[in-house]
Amino acid sequence: MSGYRKSKGLALELTSLLDVIMIMLFWVMTNSSASAADAQDKADKKVKAAQTKIEQSEKKLEDQAKEYDKKIEELKAQALEQQAKINENAAMNQQAINDYKDGLLITLTVKNNDGNAAVTVSQGNETLADYSISDDLYDSLGPALETLGINDGKTALAAVVYDGDTVLYDDISLVRDAVSKISQAHNNVYFTYINTSK
Repeated sequence: MSGYRKSKGLALELTSLLDVIMIMLFWVMTNSSASAADAQDKADKKVKAAQTKIEQSEKKLEDQAKEYDKKIEELKAQALEQQAKINENAAMNQQAINDYKDGLLITLTVKNNDGNAAVTVSQGNETLADYSISDDLYDSLGPALETLGINDGKTALAAVVYDGDTVLYDDISLVRDAVSKISQAHNNVYFTYINTSK
């Protein structure tokens, strides 16, 4: 009988111990579950932040790529425009050479007739006008050359022909000044000077 009582007391004590262990186990599981949920929440936030950064980086790269594409297209357009301009200039230069070969060189012949210096403007066999050399020579030569089409933008070749033995230096200086102003106003006109003195 006494042995049975001891067994019964031991069973009661084990039951109480099991209750405590179950309570502790439940508490640990609850605490672990809360910690796991908190860790999962933090992990989700980190993943979301990382995804946001990735999306921002992708957007930035996409914008940069668009900007580069735009610049490339602009450079292509500029290159095509420059190529067209080069081709146009080459065609105009070739036409000027052809005109020169055909005797259509613009000629400004400077002569001194009995102390009166004058410039004769001609192209080929056609004489356009004669002008006395003075300080306002540019005002006369400019319009005369414009009648030959220098305002059209086409390349024009012109020669100033003079005899250095008969034409005075001051007269040639006035002609050079007028020609220089014409060259500045029309960069498509190219002048050369031919001294026919021996």
